[in-house]
Amino acid sequence: MTPDIVLPDFETFAGQTYKGLDQPEEATAATQALLTGDREGEQPRIDAPGDNQVTLERGINRDGTWYRDAEVRELTGSDEEAIAAAGVGSSPYRVFETVLMRGVVAIGGEPMTRKVAGELLIGDRELLIMAIRRASFGENLEFERLPCPHCEELVDLTVPLSAIPFTHLDDPERVEFEVFLRKGATGVVRLPNGADQEAVFGIKGNPARQDSEILGRCVLRVVLADGTEIRRPPAQTLSMADRQTLLRHLADLQPGPRYGDMSFAHDACGEEVPLPISLATLFRGL
Repeated sequence: MTPDIVLPDFETFAGQTYKGLDQPEEATAATQALLTGDREGEQPRIDAPGDNQVTLERGINRDGTWYRDAEVRELTGSDEEAIAAAGVGSSPYRVFETVLMRGVVAIGGEPMTRKVAGELLIGDRELLIMAIRRASFGENLEFERLPCPHCEELVDLTVPLSAIPFTHLDDPERVEFEVFLRKGATGVVRLPNGADQEAVFGIKGNPARQDSEILGRCVLRVVLADGTEIRRPPAQTLSMADRQTLLRHLADLQPGPRYGDMSFAHDACGEEVPLPISLATLFRGL
């Protein structure tokens, strides 16, 4: 089974997560990387503070055209009440979803709806959350009395959102990706979106079932070494090794903020210290 990963406290799936926060060493092992290359250190394409326009990695498709421009807005007191209500007796994922629905005005000029939210890549949803945070509270994250795990000194720290590592899609319009499997087979997958995320989070207490759900939705076909093509193979028929390979690639192919890669050099002891970022960190009090 793949290791658990926790991003913004929005739950996990596939033994991993599409969030990025509370366990900085692990938070991106699976759900928020991209392919490989120089992209790892790039910064998100969010306009300057105060500008609520955002360029998404893929966006939504309408009649064969991809629309990547999005508009977010500052959260208000009524939004705060709605977000707090969403957190009562429900999963943290519902809090994430409420922030997204309340804070995004439009995608490609189309008003934000649950249908639109379900079409967005996980990485685009994460990018929008960060943009809403910027619109609502500004550019900087403030950490007070953060304990250093090496020397136990308490540290006050200011971190700009622009410092959060980010990965981009090489080709935003590419929708299928090949994954090399055991015994000469090749899997063809698509990237998980918001609808997939919600379906997975609806399964409680069984990580293997969560894995099967995401694989069943995102593995389009498997081509065996002899050329035989199996369309939409049942996830339960895939070998454990191939399941793990597919899940890892679904995570690594996903663009978005790399919250789990955040750290800072502590001058007092000379050590690199992981920097915990969570939904509660981004939006104080949630």
